[in-house]
Amino acid sequence: MKGANVLEKIFNFIKKLLKKIDEDDTLPYAYQLTYSLLLSIFPFLIFLFTLIAYLNLDSGYILNFLKNNLASDIYNMISNIVIDLVDNQRGSLMSVSIVTAIYSASLGFRAFMKGTNKAMDTGESRNILARYALSIMWVLVLASVILIALLGIVFGNQILILIKEVFPNLMLDNILNAIRIILPVALIFFMFIAFYMFVPVRSVKFKYALPGSIFSSAAILVLTVGFQVYVDNFANYSKLYGALGTLVALMLWLLLISMIMLLGASINSLLIEERKIKDPYIGIAKKVKSKIQEFTE
Repeated sequence: MKGANVLEKIFNFIKKLLKKIDEDDTLPYAYQLTYSLLLSIFPFLIFLFTLIAYLNLDSGYILNFLKNNLASDIYNMISNIVIDLVDNQRGSLMSVSIVTAIYSASLGFRAFMKGTNKAMDTGESRNILARYALSIMWVLVLASVILIALLGIVFGNQILILIKEVFPNLMLDNILNAIRIILPVALIFFMFIAFYMFVPVRSVKFKYALPGSIFSSAAILVLTVGFQVYVDNFANYSKLYGALGTLVALMLWLLLISMIMLLGASINSLLIEERKIKDPYIGIAKKVKSKIQEFTE
């Protein structure tokens, strides 16, 4: 009987969530976010990997990381680009790509900001300069997180190799494999926490941003594995559509990621509403944002 009540509550919550998704125009915002991500992904990758080239990192580590986290069609499309960018330093390319990448990626983040505010039932009160500044800031944060993850994987491997030479009896292979799994998961989780807390107009307290962050992090991981298996075994887009197949797979992958990102915000908002939380917002953050807006006006 108790199990039936739990299932009924879950069913009612999903029903309300679907209604909220429809009322908040989540899917149109997801399409807009997908389009912006598609425009920004290649300039962003050029900027990121050109920057990595100046750190003299081995492209093999980066390719291995991408191969383990992308469907084969998408990996095959960008692997040659990554090798060329990481193994060759191009200052002029970096100066051009950094402007293009930041501007294009900021378009996607402004779409995410709009969708998140709609999901949280808060109107956009920030002026255009504040929105542009915040979207660029979040793009730089995202680039830093990706760079830290890659550095952690590369240098973490080198550190463990040195330790293994000193302590050959330690089972470091298991530790390295655990780090490779835990580090990306942790970074994704804390990135979503930051998104759902500080991207909306009114910043949300940690505990109320937590449910959506857990959902989105888990959903991204399941999507990564599931989409790899699906594309590699059941839907080889390259065979179906030729050269355009990889682009089709990339667009579908970005659309699913966009939907997950916005769905996490909707889950947080609905749980706040269901629990009748009167004040889920951070007061001090609101004052700081007000000062920023005054400064940009």
